[in-house]
Amino acid sequence: MKKADVKLILIVGVICGLLLVVRYFGMDTGASVVVEVNGETYGTYSLSKDQTIQINDTNVLVIEDGEAYMTEASCPDGLCISQGHISAEGTMIVCLPNRVVVQVIDADADAEEGLDAVTG
Repeated sequence: MKKADVKLILIVGVICGLLLVVRYFGMDTGASVVVEVNGETYGTYSLSKDQTIQINDTNVLVIEDGEAYMTEASCPDGLCISQGHISAEGTMIVCLPNRVVVQVIDADADAEEGLDAVTG
C-alpha cells in the first residue's frame, strides 16, 4: 500500500465519521408517535410517558425512556420488531402485513401533517 492510499483511506474515514456525528447530533427528537392502521389514525401517544399500546390484535408498541419500539407482531416475518427503537422526528416503524405504521412527529406538528404544500 502506498502513502497516497493510506491518506485516501484516512480522509474517507474522517469524512464518514463527521457525517455520522452530524447525523446523530443534527436529528431532532420528536415529542409524539402517531399510529396508523390501514391508513387511518389509530392514536397519537406522547414519547414522554412510558406506556404499552395494544394495536388491535396484531401488534404491541412500547414507549419507554422517550423511545418507541415494537415488541410483538402477528406477522410471519417480524421485521417491524427488528426495526429497533425510534425517537428522531420523521423516523418510523412499518409492519406491512398488518398495515401498521408508527411515525415520530414533532410537538409543533400541524393538524394538516399529511400535506406537503398548500396552494392558493
